[in-house]
Amino acid sequence: MIGRLKGRLVERTNQRLVIDVNGVGYEVFVPGVVAQWAQSLKIGEEVQLVTLYLMQTEPGRAIPMLLGFRNELEREFFEKLLSVPKLGIRGALQLFALPMATLARAIEDNDQKTLTRLPGVGRQRARELVATLQGKVAKFALLAEEEAAASLVTDVVAEALEILQALGYARTEAQRMVDTALERVPKPTSVEELIRTIYQLQREQKG
Repeated sequence: MIGRLKGRLVERTNQRLVIDVNGVGYEVFVPGVVAQWAQSLKIGEEVQLVTLYLMQTEPGRAIPMLLGFRNELEREFFEKLLSVPKLGIRGALQLFALPMATLARAIEDNDQKTLTRLPGVGRQRARELVATLQGKVAKFALLAEEEAAASLVTDVVAEALEILQALGYARTEAQRMVDTALERVPKPTSVEELIRTIYQLQREQKG
């Protein structure tokens, strides 16, 4: 079994990637959401994927397929999608075109409007998704939201540090100011909110 691949991206077409690992080209099929991410990669760039090896059953034959995901959570969520009756591997790859949190939330909330916008999903398929998975995918929405929030904070902090250094503050001083502000606002939603908090703290210290 192949559980993880790390190598160079040598080919990219729709939902199919070819990863060169020590001279061996592995054909990897990816869901829509990963295919969109892969568009930002350059040919020759190193990539690491968590993988899943399955057999696609078709009339008269079984086709081996190696599937790729960015992390363990995406792979686990995809396996949940496979439990939907008659969806199949290719159907699940196509359906998984939205970020995991968005898709999981739509299923949990019985959001038919969002679900029917997905490739190959009509009203009947949307009902099947909800009937099969509602109550079983809430953690994916929650975990993904937490990861997204952490990523946002990291981006906001980096931008705030750049702004402060551009204003003439030394890196160490800028970092101290940001750390102090984060104690008051642990999860700033924008760099403006973080900078405003820093300004307010400075006024309080002077006042």
